[in-house]
Parts: sequence; C-alpha cells; structure tokens
Amino acid sequence: MQNAHTRSPRHAKQLQDRHLHALCTHILPHVPFYSELFRGYGIDPARITSLERWRSEGLPLIKKAEYLKRPKDFIVTPDKAKLFRTHANYLFCARKFAELAALFTSRDKRKILKDHYGPKMLIFSGGTETDNPAPVILTANQKFNSLHDTLLRTAELALPKLDLPSKTGINLFPYAPHLGWHAVHHGLDLIADLNLCTAAGGAMRTERLAQLASKTQPTILCGMHDYFRNRFLPHLIQKKIKLPEKVLIITGAQKMLDSERAQVEALARKAGARHVTVLDLFAASELKTALLPECTPHSGYHHVSPLSAIIQPVHFEPGKTNFIEEYTFEDSGALASWTLEPGGSELCGYLLGDMTERTTHGRCTHCGFTGQTFFHISRARDIETNLALTGIVEEKLKGAKINLQAYRERALSVPLVREVQIVLHRAKRYLEIKYVSDKPALARAKLEKLFTASEIRPKLTATTLDKLQGGKIKFEGIVIL
Repeated sequence: MQNAHTRSPRHAKQLQDRHLHALCTHILPHVPFYSELFRGYGIDPARITSLERWRSEGLPLIKKAEYLKRPKDFIVTPDKAKLFRTHANYLFCARKFAELAALFTSRDKRKILKDHYGPKMLIFSGGTETDNPAPVILTANQKFNSLHDTLLRTAELALPKLDLPSKTGINLFPYAPHLGWHAVHHGLDLIADLNLCTAAGGAMRTERLAQLASKTQPTILCGMHDYFRNRFLPHLIQKKIKLPEKVLIITGAQKMLDSERAQVEALARKAGARHVTVLDLFAASELKTALLPECTPHSGYHHVSPLSAIIQPVHFEPGKTNFIEEYTFEDSGALASWTLEPGGSELCGYLLGDMTERTTHGRCTHCGFTGQTFFHISRARDIETNLALTGIVEEKLKGAKINLQAYRERALSVPLVREVQIVLHRAKRYLEIKYVSDKPALARAKLEKLFTASEIRPKLTATTLDKLQGGKIKFEGIVIL
C-alpha cells in the first residue's frame, strides 16, 4: 500500500481518501481533541469518506496555536480493553488485509498493538516562528517501518543518478530531539557504506568535524545550509582541508534561496570538490514520517509517502481565532496536512505554517517519480495570530509594499557578504539589514551602492554570526519586530 507513490495520481488519491475514512471512523474518535471536534460540529466521523468531505461537512482547519494549548489531547488514546477490535476494524476499513491477517494469526498480538499505539519517540518542531516548539509523538511502527520506507524512497530518487564512488555520510545537523538529526542518522545507516555518526551544534565542534572529514572523505554531507555556508565549508577552506571530487550535499530545516544554494556550491568547489550536487528536503515534525525531497536541484519537493500524510494547499482569509471554517483547496497557498497513520499524535486539518507557490500531480521528467510535487515552499509568518498569505514575505513600510525576501537575496548576492538578516522595525518604521563580512567596510560600500535606488533604503549594520544566531538552533533570515 505504501507504493502509492508509483501509482497514478488518481489511484493515489483514492488510497489517501480510503485511509482518511478509516482513520476518521475508527481512530480519531479515540483522540480527545477530534472526538470533541466531531461532537461540537455535529459530525458523524464515518461520513468523512474523502478530503473533500472534510471540508463540505464543515470541519475546520486548525492553527498551531490551538495545538500548543493542549498537545496531549491530540494523542490517540484508545480503550485498552477494545484496542484489538479498534485496530482490526481500522485495518479492515483501510483494506489492509495482509496486516489484518498478520494480526489475527500472530502469537504476539500485544507487541503489534504496542508498536502501533504505544509512544516510542518524542520529537519537537523547531518553533522558529513562535519560539514554542510543538511536541509530536511517534510510535515504533512509524519510526522503524514508515520512516524507514520513506528514507529508502528518498535515496532512490537521487543516488542512482549521482554514481558516487563511495558512500560515506556525515551528519552535520545539530543533535536535538528534532526530526532532522534523527531522520538523517537513520537514513545514513540505510544508504551509506559508512555512517560517521556525527552531529553538529553543541555535540561536536566544527574543528573536530572538519578534522574527521579530512580523514574519512565523506561524499554525502547533510545539514542546514547556513551551517555549511558560514561555518563548516569556510573552516575547510581556511584549514586547506579538501573534500572528495564528487559530493552530495543535502540541506533541510530552513528555506534555501537560490543565492544560498549557489554559495554552498561555490564554497564546496573552493574546498576541492569538482562535482557538487546540493539538494534540499522539506519536512516538518507535525508531518511525522512524510519527507519531501528534491531529486535534482529545483525539481520541486516530491511527496514520496502519500499514505503517511495528505498535504493540501488551501486558501482562506486570515482570522483571529484558531479555527478556519471558510477555505478552499487550491494548487498553491498555505499547506494543511492530515496525518494518516494510526497512533501517536494525530494532526488532521492542521495548518503547517508553510506556503507553496505551485503543486503538480504527475510524472517528474528528471527521476520518473509519479505523484504530488510542491514548488517553492517557504515559511509563512504567524504575526499576532494572522497568517501572511503570500508566496513571498511582503510587508508595508511608509506606504510602500516591500519584498523582504528579495532584499535579503540581493544582499546575499554581494560576494563579500557571508550572511544577512533582514529586520523590519514596524513601530519605528524602518528597515535594517544586518550583515556579516570578513571585510565589513568594503561590504558596506557595495551594499550602499546596491540599494541606492531602492524605494526603501535600509539601515546597514555590520555584525557577527554569533549575534545573528542569538543562541537559536535555526537561523532566522527575516525578523519582524
């Protein structure tokens, strides 16, 4: 059933709807939040036979702020005395007949039920936009089976085309209870000949990681692009440590601009690599085991595990409550998700806080993947409970609408500039560009020339990477005060 990513888009949609119907009928009534939601809206959950019926029955979309109030109420808590019947009914409704047969014939039914409904792993979203990370529970089945399958599919998209001479992997994500580090570690265990079992951040200093890279010559490097651009690759260059001739760099956890991808590629080549491929991956802790990788640069993000979660762009008018009742399904807009696997945290009709500019359904011309592909996913800022529903981060200042993301990309295009943070001071009505450079005076002169003709001329402030990072794991390229 997980091979839905190889089926036609229509067949994959039918499978998703079937799994959503089974989940709503047999699992969500055992989730306190959704049990209350169904009663409050007067909905028989068995009537939810498709994603469209969720909307037509009047069920709302839910903001993260509501989830953060009571995350425990989103965990599946079935009656233990009736758990066998509940799971069997779910499997029958979803037409998972092989799993149903295995359940009935197993000598250890308790283990099967524990693997599907017992908590196994607690992960947190980064919480960049709220400074309040969202906790999510994964079950053993989701961690060891579903995530396993998703990671293998992710590797199948890119690795065969690259033909790496050896597969030594280094994990440069910061070690934390976030999905990023753990998914990469698991993935390298599966696909790499040698997994160096590393972590950045407070776990290992950049100097030690660089020394290890010098000795082991990793060909698969995974981490956040700002760490590659600002710390790891510059340190390799400074210490004259050479990368292998052919490398694959996989980034995640942050939106990557074209200029930032170009910086990573250029630095990797300066560090000795001749053939550099930089691929991005979109994931969110609230999506659990659904990861969306690129197969080649700019290919879009492929939804390789459609039976892990439904991901649907929506349009709606921002409101002041945590529930959105009027919305439409579109091919662009804010991303809403419905997790489909029973057990752990269930988030259905959940607004991820991200935007997509375009979605396609069909065959990828690069890798042959058939299914949903999302283009230009970016973080939507939730400011004073309102989502800014645009494909780019725009704000009004002194009567002019300015594209904050474009300001940052232009500043990063200056060769002497290593990092940029755009700060919009709403109350004082001015725009500030904080920049990092090894030659700040010369960089300032080039930035002043660059923005001379801009409608809003920014204040330029030289700073350091540590001050920009502010002690946070994720760097914020755009800040609105």
